[in-house]
Amino acid sequence: MVRFRRQSFEDLQEPFEAEPLAPAALPTAALPFVQQLRLHLASDSTPSRRPAHAAIIHDGATVCWLDARNDRMMTTAPAPITLTLLQRLLGDADSRLSLVPVTQEVFVQRATVCSNVPLRLTLWNVALVTDGPGVPIPPLQDCTKLRLRRWPDFRILAHRPDHFRLCALLIKQGASVRACCDILDLPRQTVQSFFNAAFLTAYAFPVVGEDAPVRPSPADGLVNLWRQLRIRWSA
Repeated sequence: MVRFRRQSFEDLQEPFEAEPLAPAALPTAALPFVQQLRLHLASDSTPSRRPAHAAIIHDGATVCWLDARNDRMMTTAPAPITLTLLQRLLGDADSRLSLVPVTQEVFVQRATVCSNVPLRLTLWNVALVTDGPGVPIPPLQDCTKLRLRRWPDFRILAHRPDHFRLCALLIKQGASVRACCDILDLPRQTVQSFFNAAFLTAYAFPVVGEDAPVRPSPADGLVNLWRQLRIRWSA
């Protein structure tokens, strides 16, 4: 089991300086932060091709450490402080955020932990409230169509029946925010927040083409099944 050093927030004065990586990991540095983060989160399906560990840097200081393979985020400050900072910066086109992939050795040696939280669940919750309600997170636009790569973690969908309905729709085909609103009769703010979260966590990817009409009844049936399962589990 990997053990990490735990430091108080006041002791974290030294910024993290990234060490040289293999050439295959370097080109991502030129991408916007959201795209860098998506590539890192997608590494759980191809762990041998891309480092599973990384640091999120803001103005030369380490904000948090990421472990995509074990789905963990280790913040260097108390979690509420870190998450508030990420919420504010993710919607900023010039946020000065960057993601630096690191080897497992560097991760074990340098990672300092104030809070240890689930990675994708935390990022999903951050994206839901980023940049105001109903506003696309860059580089998403109003007309962007997304499709799910896979179903999100159960903890993400728990107590969120609207998100479950959206997943049931987008796992089959791509659709825009407007199409999802029309098909599922959901508020735009709810759908756009879901799009932001699914895109940031790399559960969804952009697609091209026209929106095709889809009957909402299958999704509604899944929602009913979801409610029945929740009732049984809570009994």
